[in-house]
Amino acid sequence: MLRFRGRGVFMVERLVLDTTYLLPLFGVDVGLKGFAECFPRVLDGFEVWFNPMSLVEAKWIVLRLLRRDPSRRGVLLLRFRRGLEALKLDERFRQTVLTSAAVEEVADRLLEVGVGDYFDRLIYATAVCYDAVLLTEDEELRRTAELDGAPRLKGVVCWEELLKEL
Repeated sequence: MLRFRGRGVFMVERLVLDTTYLLPLFGVDVGLKGFAECFPRVLDGFEVWFNPMSLVEAKWIVLRLLRRDPSRRGVLLLRFRRGLEALKLDERFRQTVLTSAAVEEVADRLLEVGVGDYFDRLIYATAVCYDAVLLTEDEELRRTAELDGAPRLKGVVCWEELLKEL
């Protein structure tokens, strides 16, 4: 399903990242095995896209962490701002449109199959509209991709599955 640009293979699969994979840029550990070592290979080997809604969701997660540990306020907020700058400067990341009529139509269809979280619906719909593989750890989204009546993704993989492709 995925094609890695390396070892003589030049066809690059388009990936849409779920928010999880942006969180380390903002100083949030996501606990994915080998992430720090292997994620740069993902960026070099695939066409990597993210929906800007993930930036809103990431900030929401950072703010939630601050409520749990206010002593980390300055550090987490600074890391978030630095992460935004790094994301903007790294040409390997591509930003999709936030939304469009087509994305909203797919997101609305996801309501019909029981996906309630708007962030999740928007990211899934973006992958559908960009004809991309969705990279996600979200089990609900992975199950949704298999449901009758759900909008069809080109593919859906988790980090562990992606590692096997590298």
